[in-house]
Amino acid sequence: MKSNIYLQQQSQFIAQGQSDAELRQQLKAFGVDARRLSKFTQLCLLGALPLKPYITPNTAIYLASPFNSPSKFNKLFHQLMEQDLPSPLDFMANLNNATVFQLAQLLQTTGNSIFLITSPEDNAQPLQLAQTELKNGTAEQVLLGWGFESPTDTEWEGSCWWLLSNAAEENTLTTSAVQNSPNFSTALSFSSISAQLPAEHYLQFGLDIGNLSD
Repeated sequence: MKSNIYLQQQSQFIAQGQSDAELRQQLKAFGVDARRLSKFTQLCLLGALPLKPYITPNTAIYLASPFNSPSKFNKLFHQLMEQDLPSPLDFMANLNNATVFQLAQLLQTTGNSIFLITSPEDNAQPLQLAQTELKNGTAEQVLLGWGFESPTDTEWEGSCWWLLSNAAEENTLTTSAVQNSPNFSTALSFSSISAQLPAEHYLQFGLDIGNLSD
């Protein structure tokens, strides 16, 4: 693979029209109280937390998205218009780095944690930064993710995650090891999941591990 970057594990969570309450219920299985978390953070946690057994203490976290949480932003906007002051807890939950903070805390990592705003046209930028991090030797692993919260109830949303390293290990993968979505049969491959989403969907890049060798 390019620049000796190896895929150790892969995980994803894809949903359509699931409410905050439904997502919070699923996070309870991981011991997470998500009552104050944005929907975007919940979608990212559900995709990444199955990889916790494979995370080392200095794993870096790179998360990309075209936006943070549309639903939380809209709530803050209405609070500001009606009350002139948003809820402090809602404000904190909508910060761009709130999700990577939650991930670092729950995965118990001390490596770099970075949130990147990207579009479908520059989806490869986080991968390039992860390659640089691994090449410099500042982290043993990089947990690289793409997250997307839909502004509507009809569009697919969720997160896709790659656990990367610069050394091949016994559990190095060429295909997915983790399938974590109640919306798809576990018999479906990631390519089959990708086929369910529109070709231009933001998460398509993260569902195709072939992008590692581009």
